[in-house]
Amino acid sequence: MIRALRAVAGVLLLVLGTLLLVVALVFCVTVVLLPLGLLVGFLALRLWGYGFRLLLPRKADVQRGLRKEFHVREIRGAVDQAARALRRPRRRLRKQVRTRVRAARRRLGH
Repeated sequence: MIRALRAVAGVLLLVLGTLLLVVALVFCVTVVLLPLGLLVGFLALRLWGYGFRLLLPRKADVQRGLRKEFHVREIRGAVDQAARALRRPRRRLRKQVRTRVRAARRRLGH
């Protein structure tokens, strides 16, 4: 529901920004209203920015999606285990890392 409201508000801001941009262009054509045209043009561009910001997903939503998609907790756990195992001799380490990576891949379904 909130996403739909954000999208509607974003589209309305884009339409309003487009109308203001057309008005700003008309003002800029007349030399007397040039300063007003520049101000209205900057306002229109700002409205466009707000509109696109409302249309795009929020930063928190993107981060949540990436965490779910790439299984950050499982990967971080495997890396932490490998880092702890660095204190051991190299041969044992290679073998253990190999088995842990295989186990992590199996858990992730790869």
